[in-house]
Amino acid sequence: MSTERTSWTNLSTIQKIALGLGIPASATVAYILYRRYRESREERLTFVGEDDIEIEMRVPQEAVKLIIGRQGANIKQLRKQTGARIDVDTEDVGDERVLLISGFPVQGEAVRRFVLSVRLLEPKSLATKNQRERYYSHDL
Repeated sequence: MSTERTSWTNLSTIQKIALGLGIPASATVAYILYRRYRESREERLTFVGEDDIEIEMRVPQEAVKLIIGRQGANIKQLRKQTGARIDVDTEDVGDERVLLISGFPVQGEAVRRFVLSVRLLEPKSLATKNQRERYYSHDL
């Protein structure tokens, strides 16, 4: 064996104990700080589609009949497929009704697209071109 002493052998017993306890303790403190940092970052993140939205759509009476369907079959299916809450306001607004749609943005958009597709199918029942233009010119 050589007579050279290594760094470890130069340490006193108390220094060896402090080093043995200090390394795991500092690793633990570093982990705790990292975890707190990561959790605080996650709290600030906002995910798209996380919060509920509400959409109000004015829809012609004839289109509402198609959306609801016989004995509510269409609207029940639409609720089931999209997961959105869909209510038809009981008050008439002229020759229109108000659809109240709520849920995640993706759900609301799916219902809105369906309603627009139904509205494109029903203009035959409207009396004049001016009335059709008025119904389809709403900004949604």
